[in-house]
Amino acid sequence: MAIITTSTGPTAWPNNDFESPVELQQPNDTIYDDVSHEHQAAFRTITVQGYDNNAMPGGEGRGDLPCDVLTHTNEVQVEDSFHLQENLLEIASILDGHPMVDYPTEMIKGQKMSIQQIVSSSWDRLATACSFLPDRGVHLCISRIIFHPLRPKDHCRINFLHARIFSQDWESLDGYHLTWKDHEVTFPKIFDTNTEFKLGGELFGPEDARIIIEDVPDAEPVIVFNMKSSQSDWKRAMWIFRPFSGHSTILTIRGTLERPKKEKNWTPLFIRDPDHTPSDKRLPSQYLYFVWKFEPLTVLKCHLLTGMCDVVFEQQVDDNLISYHEISSSTLRGGTEFVPIPRTLSSSWWSRHHDPNVQAFIAFPRTHVEGAGGCRQPSYRPELAVLVTNTTDFYLTYLSDPLDFGPDTVMNAEQLSDSCGKGRIMIANSIARWDLEESKSGSERTDVMTLTLSVDDSTVQVMRVSGIYQFLQSLPSLDFYFSRSPKIYGGKKAFPRIATSATRGEFAELVRTTDPFERASAVGLDLRACAEEAAEVYTEENAAPHGLEESNELDLLEKRGGKHKRRRIRRLDVPTRRH
Repeated sequence: MAIITTSTGPTAWPNNDFESPVELQQPNDTIYDDVSHEHQAAFRTITVQGYDNNAMPGGEGRGDLPCDVLTHTNEVQVEDSFHLQENLLEIASILDGHPMVDYPTEMIKGQKMSIQQIVSSSWDRLATACSFLPDRGVHLCISRIIFHPLRPKDHCRINFLHARIFSQDWESLDGYHLTWKDHEVTFPKIFDTNTEFKLGGELFGPEDARIIIEDVPDAEPVIVFNMKSSQSDWKRAMWIFRPFSGHSTILTIRGTLERPKKEKNWTPLFIRDPDHTPSDKRLPSQYLYFVWKFEPLTVLKCHLLTGMCDVVFEQQVDDNLISYHEISSSTLRGGTEFVPIPRTLSSSWWSRHHDPNVQAFIAFPRTHVEGAGGCRQPSYRPELAVLVTNTTDFYLTYLSDPLDFGPDTVMNAEQLSDSCGKGRIMIANSIARWDLEESKSGSERTDVMTLTLSVDDSTVQVMRVSGIYQFLQSLPSLDFYFSRSPKIYGGKKAFPRIATSATRGEFAELVRTTDPFERASAVGLDLRACAEEAAEVYTEENAAPHGLEESNELDLLEKRGGKHKRRRIRRLDVPTRRH
């Protein structure tokens, strides 16, 4: 039920009972999607450069840790992306009876605009995220649908959460019936997210939805979004929604004095309980974790039923392990969900030689670059990130430079040539699927990851990347995660077991006296700083002239001339919390 707040008090509105006027019915010749895997071009190779965690921080007596010491370069393969189209006319028809859907008189009077023109200037779809349902062999995709008649997109009246089902080959399966326990859902569908709104207001409903599914039998996905409501005093708060059961819950961080004005960019992940139960026999988790912040790295643990969240990790680094880095206009923010990286070793072998709690995850967050290259608006690019945890402590072990995947893969050459213009925004919204299968002989492995991305907040594109698993195996910081030679990395409970050759010389004392996690966590700060600096440089190098003669707050022109301010990564003035 949707609650309408008006001057006369709240009114109930059943959002699955909208009336559809005849003039907005779907035309017979509408095409949903015109591309499947069979139509894709061959994979081609791209180079991915980034920064790998060597657990050897700079700091007092050792000098600043330069980014080139951490640099790692390898290759993956990519296919040209293809677009998923949306039938906005049909969606407009379904939602036409909603109280917030009211077209201005100037759009309707005199019939100067056709129905198609009215819909195209009033409705848009943003930020589609997908997740493969292995038990059913289909993709579940969720999109933000916005209603913004005669308004810019960022001042829409209301958002809706729309879902569709696609086959393994990305064919739209309209009319798909899904049964989960005692619930039945038919797709396409507009979900009831308990949206509250006030007539005459704006920016209501779910924004920036992400989807994640746990690797357990018959799992129900979790959709994460932010939305303002009376429960958060009309501040934009984070919510979770279960698409099959319809359960929705606002998330609240325990112990905080006041909810911030806007919550967003939380990155979800499921962490396996250390109970040694095989994945095909495990029950669904009661908790969902989030990377709440990347600076400093902060992790939340949220109960899926109550919505109560606790801070279970706050990064704290000793001042003696901190390096200085150039001041940057770039910040690392959430993008896709984190998905687990499988180990090549059997669980029983791993448990005998390694800490069974250790898990690694991959995601594609994004950098937000403000003001670089003379851009008047922020620019965004995805990065590849790897997170490692023993369920108590967390650290970043790899971050790439900004990724654009090369000309005509996601963006064309014209877009890529101007990071201030039409090529300003590229965001990865989901890791829709990761096909990882070994051949019967074990000599070959399928390794194809499917991403959904958006460009300029106007497209939904699907792209496949091959060789991600092999790329991860090439990272020295993950040798312990894939290796069968544990003795060279220290004791079983050592975390992390990153090998280092610095057992002699000036760094020997650091290795001998400093906990390996403290060293890896400190270098994690450097990874983030290096990736953010690289994103700023990328934006500057790919920006067409946009008023560069004008100075900005960061004095980027002076920086280009070689006069660098230095930024110290600040230590948290709070105790480390480890639960």
